[in-house]
Amino acid sequence: MIRPGSARPGQKTSPASATAAALLGALLFFAPLLAAQADDKPGLVDFWQAGDPGQRMNIRGRVTSLDGTPLDGIEISIRQANGAGDYTERYRGRLTSDDKGRYQFGSAVPGNYGGAKHVHVTVYQDGWEYFDTTILFQGDPNLGGYEDGTAIFLEESTVNGETIMFGRFDIVLTPE
Repeated sequence: MIRPGSARPGQKTSPASATAAALLGALLFFAPLLAAQADDKPGLVDFWQAGDPGQRMNIRGRVTSLDGTPLDGIEISIRQANGAGDYTERYRGRLTSDDKGRYQFGSAVPGNYGGAKHVHVTVYQDGWEYFDTTILFQGDPNLGGYEDGTAIFLEESTVNGETIMFGRFDIVLTPE
């Protein structure tokens, strides 16, 4: 069998054609692996919709036990104000961790509602202690005495011409 770009007996190849053949071979080998990795992320639950007030954000993280074991099927409840600081039903919902313990949700950076910007996170799952906390945001001038180790850093990135803030918040559950 003659591979694409390979020489036939007695035929000389140029360095350029050899390089092209090597790149084609690598592409054919790695393309399925790269495609699988591109799909290898948790589904996004997106509360944000075009036209919503405020800056768009995406929070992702993992749910693990105390020993670091990923926990799948954990239901996470999210509740927050929209970018204008108003609580609406659209900015409330539930998501479930995947088989690697990962979750992610899209939203808006919450507006000020009675102090620091925050997102309520609650987990009530059989076999695990009740988990209830708030995600706070580093750099929020209203943090004051609220900062308790749950303030996360939001990193700005441009995706398809749109500026989105990205952050990470991991959840560690304790067995009952």
